[in-house]
Amino acid sequence: MSTPSSYLLLSLADTPSDGEPSARATQPDDCTRMLNTAGRWAVRGTTQAPLLAWAPSDAAAAQSAAESAARLRGQRVTVVSGGQASWVEGREFQFFGTALEATLGTPSVQGEARTRRLRTEAEKLEAYCMVVRAASAAADQAAFAEVGRAASKALRAKFGGGSITTAFAWLAGSAGQAALQSVLLGEVELAGERLSLRQMVEAVGLATQAERLREGG
Repeated sequence: MSTPSSYLLLSLADTPSDGEPSARATQPDDCTRMLNTAGRWAVRGTTQAPLLAWAPSDAAAAQSAAESAARLRGQRVTVVSGGQASWVEGREFQFFGTALEATLGTPSVQGEARTRRLRTEAEKLEAYCMVVRAASAAADQAAFAEVGRAASKALRAKFGGGSITTAFAWLAGSAGQAALQSVLLGEVELAGERLSLRQMVEAVGLATQAERLREGG
């Protein structure tokens, strides 16, 4: 039997800051979160946790799994079609079977210390992304200064300190990149959901570009 060039996958509808699920295209992109074998939402599969998949001919089974996951998790879950002919089973994807039924409703358990560390980093990631977005949208110097004052107050209350400069540098650095990857790979869920995953990726990109310009200047 030939290997399909695309697969059916379960997708979590992104929730932007206004709280309404975004429209989901049937073709996933770099910010589409899909269910993996660890029962977590990730933008791509890994050897440790491939994406759950169905063959295109198993559309009814995939839809049934999506409905079960939505019911068990209380989240909007849809079926998308994606993948590449180069994908390898057990690496990028894993065909769904009875042994994986529990993943539809329950994510795998992680160590308490690791979970706590990832949660802290994810909270910082989200908070710093909000600062960067606000600073980048400031219309003039007065607005930028106001963002700076608000950011310092909020970051001091939540993390004991911080500023616009801190936010840009952290997101552009190794710690920010690692925190974003943890979110992208589904190792940690964002608690606040104040920003969509796409908005966070864009904010990290803005911070990285700004830091490169600053260092180059």
